[in-house]
Amino acid sequence: MKFRRYHIFLFVLSALSISKSFAQNDKRSFLSVTAGYSLPVGELAREKLDDPFAGLTGSGYYGQASYDFRVTRWLGLKLSGSMNLNKTKPEPIIERANESVEQIKPLINETSNHSWQSNVSKWKFNAVMLGPALYLNFNKVQFEAHVQGGYVQVTSPTVDMTGAFESGQNNITVRLSPASTKDFGVGAGASLRIPMGNTLYFHVSGDFLATEAELKDVAIAVNVGNYPQFAVPINEKRFVGVANVGVGFGIMF
Repeated sequence: MKFRRYHIFLFVLSALSISKSFAQNDKRSFLSVTAGYSLPVGELAREKLDDPFAGLTGSGYYGQASYDFRVTRWLGLKLSGSMNLNKTKPEPIIERANESVEQIKPLINETSNHSWQSNVSKWKFNAVMLGPALYLNFNKVQFEAHVQGGYVQVTSPTVDMTGAFESGQNNITVRLSPASTKDFGVGAGASLRIPMGNTLYFHVSGDFLATEAELKDVAIAVNVGNYPQFAVPINEKRFVGVANVGVGFGIMF
């Protein structure tokens, strides 16, 4: 009997402790900024032999601003905007350009090997998202999770390459022009908020954002000597996305 009363006492004490911890964070609005590391996901991240864009995107960095409003103790609404800049890996374009050059070499009586110099810009992945958020409070620490949908803009990079044959003849130029697409995207993520006073907090967050991007009228243009320009057209939809992990600060009010 004493053992049972002891467990009832512990249960009541724990419930009171949890209720007290929840009450310690009664703020309803959260405004935060975040920055950190980004990795590509989807078809632009993995290599495919028949896709010149596959494997073209590398790691990068991102910045994000968000505002969420807690409608009830457990549920709220989150609005966020983010900008990603990911590096471009020119190797897939070089491989496709090499194939084109090898096809043209016999037509211009060129037999020597060639080498490349490349200049590339960055991939851009920008998003504005809105969706529900869930809140769990553990003493003063708050865990937040969300799912979102919204507007996504993906801009492919510029790739400029110059090549030279060992013979010193027939210079080579290769260009991939940038293209931009806008479409609906989805996202999901979570953050852990640690108060640093009554209003300021530090947080660690992670987000996944994705869309199906259609890059229209894009082509890899190859020029070898005086031979007419050779172009590799690209007009396909691709599932692309980013996985972001970062830290930042916010205010709650």
